[in-house]
Amino acid sequence: LIERIKPKIEGDRTVWEYELVVSEEELPLADGTPYKVWAFNGTVPGPTLLAREGDWVRITLINETSNPHTIHSHGLYVPLRMDGVPHALNGGHQGHGMEHMPAWTQPVEPGGSYTYEYIARPAGTHFYHCHVNPNEHLDRGMSGALIVLPRLQEPPVDVDVIWLIDEWNSAYAQQGTPGHPREMGDYNFFTINGASFPATEAIRAATGTVVRLRIINVGVLSHPMHLHGHSFLVTHKDGQPLAEPVEMDTVLVGPAERVDLIIAANNPGTWHFHCHASPHVTNDGKYPGGMMSHLVVGDDPFPETGEGPVAPGLEELRRSWRRYARAALGLPPEAEGRVMGRVEE
Repeated sequence: LIERIKPKIEGDRTVWEYELVVSEEELPLADGTPYKVWAFNGTVPGPTLLAREGDWVRITLINETSNPHTIHSHGLYVPLRMDGVPHALNGGHQGHGMEHMPAWTQPVEPGGSYTYEYIARPAGTHFYHCHVNPNEHLDRGMSGALIVLPRLQEPPVDVDVIWLIDEWNSAYAQQGTPGHPREMGDYNFFTINGASFPATEAIRAATGTVVRLRIINVGVLSHPMHLHGHSFLVTHKDGQPLAEPVEMDTVLVGPAERVDLIIAANNPGTWHFHCHASPHVTNDGKYPGGMMSHLVVGDDPFPETGEGPVAPGLEELRRSWRRYARAALGLPPEAEGRVMGRVEE
C-alpha cells in the first residue's frame, strides 16, 4: 500500500526529499537459497517514492557497496545530468573517449554520494532503478516504485496497491557474470514485491469498494496478469491515462511497462491473481508458486451468492476515468449521451 509522506517547503518550492542508501544484502528465494542483492535502504524492492506533479524531487544516493551505482528515474522528464545513465554524452560531445566525459556522467563510486534533483513530471506510475550494467544490477534488486500524484483530482479509490514484478535465476544467487548476456529462459523464480507464492501478500478489500493496482514490470520477461472472478479496467499505461479505459481480465505487462488497473470489488471470495505463463507460477518448476497472489473480497465465510454491498459497476467506473483522462489529456469533454463515439437516440 502507498504510504503517503509530507513534503517540505523551501521558499517557493515544495520538495519531496529522500535518502537512498545502497547496501549489500541477501534475499532468500522461495527455496531458501540466499541471493546476493544490492538493496535500497535494505529492502527489495526499494521504498516507494512519492511526489506531486510540478513539485521538486530530491534523492540523495549513498553508496555503501563495493560497486558503482546510479539512480535513473524511469518515465520522468529530467535534465540530462539527473538521468542517472553513466557516461551519458552531452549534446556537444561527438567522441567516445571517456577521458573527456564530465564528472556528473560518472556513476557513484563506493563510499560516494550524489543528489538528484528535478521537477516531478509527468504524473503517473513510474519507477527508479540503477543504470550501471542494468543486466546485473536490476537482477540484484535495484529498483523501486516512483509515483507522481496528479494535480487534477482523480476518481476516488478505496485501496491503492503497488506490485513490482520480477524474475530471478538461482544460478546467479552468489556470483554474477558482468558483461555477459544471460539466457532468459533460465529464470526459475518469479516474484511480486520480492516474494514468491505462498509468501506473496494478498490484496484485501471490503465488498463494495474500489481497488487500484499499479503493476510495474522491472524484469526482462513479459507477464500476462490474470484475475479470477472479476474484470478490471486498464486506465493507464506507462503512467499516461487512456482516453478510453479498456475492460479486461488479463493484461500483458512487458519489460519496463507499467499498467494501472481499477477493480470493482463486488464479488466476495478469495480470487487467484497470477501470471498466466505457466512456468511463472512455479518455484524452480514446482507449482504452485512464483508470480501468484490473491484478491480477497469481503470476509470468510463468503456468501454463496453475490449478496452484500455493491461497488460501482465497471461501466460507471469507466465513465469516471474516461472523464478524468480527457481532462488530463487536454481533450474536450464528451457530449452528454455520447458513448464510444456514438450518440444515443
